[in-house]
Amino acid sequence: MKTKLALAALLAAGAAALSPASAQAGAKVGTLVCRSQGTVNQIITSSETVLCRYTPFGRLHATETYVGTLDTYGVDLGITGKTVNAWSVLAASFHRGEPMSLAGRYYGASVDAGYAVSVGAKALIGGPDRGFTLQPASLQIGEGVNAAVGVARLTLQEAEPVAVVYKP
Repeated sequence: MKTKLALAALLAAGAAALSPASAQAGAKVGTLVCRSQGTVNQIITSSETVLCRYTPFGRLHATETYVGTLDTYGVDLGITGKTVNAWSVLAASFHRGEPMSLAGRYYGASVDAGYAVSVGAKALIGGPDRGFTLQPASLQIGEGVNAAVGVARLTLQEAEPVAVVYKP
């Protein structure tokens, strides 16, 4: 029981430490959800491939798909399974109808911990002209046994559309 309380306190402190990064961001423009199949963490680093879907607010823009990598540098111990990260996307300056892409690199702080079910948070700033902030919309949820505290880097690229062929 004490372990669970200590874990909850650690995560609450980590989430509080991550939230000031979004203070300089502007308008909330959408939600980014990234999924991965997991990784074996290598003590001071980890890297995992992510598939992300950006859902902008409003009906003017369609959802966008991105592929990328999520790297963590710092203390990173354990093995993670399937993981889901959700962020609110904030833009430093945004004009309605303005085309935008989230492709680019994002940097920030990362806190993760878990046993069987893991939770964590990552607050990131970056993208084109460092114009976006990714604020954790909810805690990261995943599988595995891990503990990580450090710096995170998320690199996103627009996913190439894939033609779908239907056969009767």
